[in-house]
Amino acid sequence: MDTNPQNKPNRSKTPEAVLNQETTHIKGQYELILNWYKVNGKNLLGEEILSDLPLQILLESQGNPIWNHIYHCWSVELKHMPVLQPYIKHQFDPEKYVYFIEAYNNN
Repeated sequence: MDTNPQNKPNRSKTPEAVLNQETTHIKGQYELILNWYKVNGKNLLGEEILSDLPLQILLESQGNPIWNHIYHCWSVELKHMPVLQPYIKHQFDPEKYVYFIEAYNNN
């Protein structure tokens, strides 16, 4: 085992740092869609295109997940609703519905 620090690889740019850089730079045009289902249901009950919701706000509300610039779907939990509600016409009702937001790259 080599304990000499000069022989260790440079770890200044870890994979985590590269992934975090990817989530902070958003290119392209995206369509965000809110879908809702009855609690314990399987059928889509409604959807709304979220043209006023900035993608960066959505990503920040979700804890800045890894963003692949193509497609993603996130569950909207109770803790996300106060941040997202100002951008959404549908009034959240977590006792009746479960919510998901899908993001599609339109390029």
